[in-house]
Amino acid sequence: MTESLPDFDLVADALHAQGADTDPAESHGLLCAMFCTIQGLDVDSWLAMVLTGPSRDALAPTPESLLTLFEETRKQFDSEQFDFHLLLPHDEAALAVRVEALGHWCQGFLTGLAAGGVQQPENLPGELPEIIQDMLEMSRAEGYELEDDGEDEAAYAELVEYLRMGVLLFREEFRRQYAKAGEGSIH
Repeated sequence: MTESLPDFDLVADALHAQGADTDPAESHGLLCAMFCTIQGLDVDSWLAMVLTGPSRDALAPTPESLLTLFEETRKQFDSEQFDFHLLLPHDEAALAVRVEALGHWCQGFLTGLAAGGVQQPENLPGELPEIIQDMLEMSRAEGYELEDDGEDEAAYAELVEYLRMGVLLFREEFRRQYAKAGEGSIH
């Protein structure tokens, strides 16, 4: 059984304390895309992209919640049980806050694809280009007038599940490509 991801707010506090310019959702989206596209990803490579803020103390120890986020996400990606989850605010947070975080998660994922060497996403196989286009649209999700009602909640839940399954498709497709190419570049 895979341990769960660390608490969203703990990761937010850790990122803030480290002077990061990204929030937990965006940082996790970046991490997930890097896990999809970079074989043998290590925590330092991810942190080098996440902790780039002007107030970053390079000598400060890495907070445990960030290390846990990396390790638990790796476990989820390595699992064959499809127990991957996005790091997003708690369900008790206002829907508008959760939708905005979902947009940030997508921004991070798209940035991570570029960091992983995906130069021409339109040339990716299957549904991946469409998923990227949908993520691009979702990454613009800010300032919506949303109600915390059943319809909007259901639509949000569907988007989260769509992204979750989309990321699993990315993971499987890149695993296949890596298996075909060996250690060579697949982009």
